[in-house]
Amino acid sequence: MVGAFNAGADAVYLGGSKFGARAYADNFDRDQVLDAISYAHIHGKKIYMTVNTLIKQKEFGELYDFMVPFAEKKLDGVIVQDYGVMRLIRDEFPDIELHASTQQTVTGVHGAKLLKDLGCVRVVPARELSLQEMAEIRREADIEVEAFIHGAMCYCYSGICLFSSMVGGRSGNRGRCAQPCRLPYEYRGSRGESYPLSLKDMSTIGIIPELIEAGIDSFKIEGRMKKPEYSAGVTALYRKYIDRYYADPKAEFTVSKEDMETLRALYQRTGISEGYYHKHNGRDMVTISSPAYSATSDSILEDVRQKYLTSTLKKEITMKCDLKVGEKAALTIAAPSNDGEGKLSATVYGNPVQAASKRPMAEADILKQLSKLGNTGFSAGRTEINIDDNGAGTGIFMPVSELNELRRSAVSEMEILLACQGKKGTESVRFTSYETDIDRDYYSAHSNKNDGRTGGLSVSVMTRDQLKAVLSECSSSDAVKRIYVDSNLFLELDKSEFEGFKNELIVMLPYVTRHEQFDGCMEVRRVVSELESKGFDGVLARNLEQLGLIREMNFIGMVIGDYSLYVWNSDALKLLLNANKGPDGFMIDEITVPYELTFREACDMTKAVKEVADIDVSFNIYGHVPMMISAGCIKKTTDKCSGKMGQLYSETVSITDRLGNVMPVTCNCRSCYNVIHNVHPTSLHKKLGDVRKPGLFGQLRIDFTVESKERTLEILKYYTDLYNGRSGAEVFENGSYTTGHFGREVE
Repeated sequence: MVGAFNAGADAVYLGGSKFGARAYADNFDRDQVLDAISYAHIHGKKIYMTVNTLIKQKEFGELYDFMVPFAEKKLDGVIVQDYGVMRLIRDEFPDIELHASTQQTVTGVHGAKLLKDLGCVRVVPARELSLQEMAEIRREADIEVEAFIHGAMCYCYSGICLFSSMVGGRSGNRGRCAQPCRLPYEYRGSRGESYPLSLKDMSTIGIIPELIEAGIDSFKIEGRMKKPEYSAGVTALYRKYIDRYYADPKAEFTVSKEDMETLRALYQRTGISEGYYHKHNGRDMVTISSPAYSATSDSILEDVRQKYLTSTLKKEITMKCDLKVGEKAALTIAAPSNDGEGKLSATVYGNPVQAASKRPMAEADILKQLSKLGNTGFSAGRTEINIDDNGAGTGIFMPVSELNELRRSAVSEMEILLACQGKKGTESVRFTSYETDIDRDYYSAHSNKNDGRTGGLSVSVMTRDQLKAVLSECSSSDAVKRIYVDSNLFLELDKSEFEGFKNELIVMLPYVTRHEQFDGCMEVRRVVSELESKGFDGVLARNLEQLGLIREMNFIGMVIGDYSLYVWNSDALKLLLNANKGPDGFMIDEITVPYELTFREACDMTKAVKEVADIDVSFNIYGHVPMMISAGCIKKTTDKCSGKMGQLYSETVSITDRLGNVMPVTCNCRSCYNVIHNVHPTSLHKKLGDVRKPGLFGQLRIDFTVESKERTLEILKYYTDLYNGRSGAEVFENGSYTTGHFGREVE
């Protein structure tokens, strides 16, 4: 922190002892955070705290007490992922700015608008966005945008990566990612191992003018779990070139070869790239051969250390101390205001000054005590000391401890003044206040959606063959109450293909919706416009962009939130329900239990949710879990692009890990993203009785992704038999499936 501020950072984001996305970092304890806030505010800097993990129902009660001391210290902002955390801070600590973390996977204007309505003043969009998309968010959503400009890059869209969690139980959503993307994998048909999931580090110093002119409000250097020399050295170089641009925006902008070499020497992975600002993906963004860091230069590290890590910032203060016998000691300190417009002053009073009975206090002794500013962020400048013994001729006396307390009190008052400078009251919080007390009978009144709904199996399909298999089984069984159809497939179908199926039909919207070369928002609008004509009832929303868009459209069909609209606690649901427009308008009708909750945690969350609103909750019982959703394309990186971006086309390839596990990868060419699925499906066929027993879950969902028509029919028939109390022939061999997190808690 000290290195970053010395080198010119305007703000630092840091993690406390809990709820931060770097659980294994040397995080700040409570007192260190408080000291950091004081230090930053003295020098006109800001501290943003990372409270950006998902929080379980049983943990949520710890959050308020955790936040209280930082709020009292005037913490500037909190970076959040969990909607429940967002709601609590919005409602309980309105003076703290809410910043939506990149873990919220904000990919466009509509999601950003929704977050602004719900309380955020700043969003950190997905790192995969182009500069055009970033500028569009800033312009059209009218919300502050913070963008990554330097540091490590995740292969998956942040916030929807389950790879580390599913493989090893260490969740990236809990700050404990084991970085399986940095391991070697073999692409089908390729020779030997490579690193197709390991992205080069981002370095955008060469395009700073473009980033500034796009309207980005805050540049973010990824620097946690790095050495102090990295934080200081990288910050200093970006500060240099940002200031150079502002000094003469029309001048030719070039970065010296020497400075580029310095950046490369500060813990960069093999090779660097400018990230996604000017490209959707590409082989040249991936390390391929090695994810290791390049060698660092000892001379550069020593130079950075000497410049930025050997001292702390100090704000010079002036002091005036009045010590008159019989009157209270008074100390006034003054310091330049952080906005550069004048000075701030604070006066404190102590006990009455005494006449000296023996040796009177000398001015030099008083000056010595007042100048002991030690570990504070201040240094003593001009000091005026006025001594008055009321003509007694004895001089004055004041205990040294009282002088020290006078100094400490004055410094504390000045810290408060600097911390409050520019701070507004609760009127500064910019959000539309919907009803925050949710009537749990609200949903029961929504007659044209919930009336008559019963639980059962729901089945999702990605291909026409899978759909045929499901419809075939439905003709002989009534267990399936709902079919989800992938949006790509939906656009190719007509109403006649569902003749005979009388239950609910839902479109699964894409995992990612962006407004880039292919306009994903227009795609969502097209899907919604065709729902009624094809006999469909609603949509499965998978991200905030979709939720914000269909809310703006005031879509009144069924809206189901997928697992990726994370509800880990009932407060998260309360925030999402703030987006509702009422029984006659847009409403979220159902949520889905996240994959990373154990069954017991899912039950705890669902019980708490049911106390908030009479809303349906869906539970996944089968499927190859989507472990990564990436803008990068494995096929393009290791082979060649299909050339069908924007077309209704997808294909499945695979990668093999070091243990020989073959993971299927779906290339969605329509929206141009990859889905890396778990090698084994999660299947709860042996736990079905346990899942149904509490009576908490309305729909039990079966997801078909890479299965053939024959395998789809085989698995579905097996599950419908189990659901109806019949035992069919076993279709899973030992070791061919996993129970996921059913009984295995994520760290």
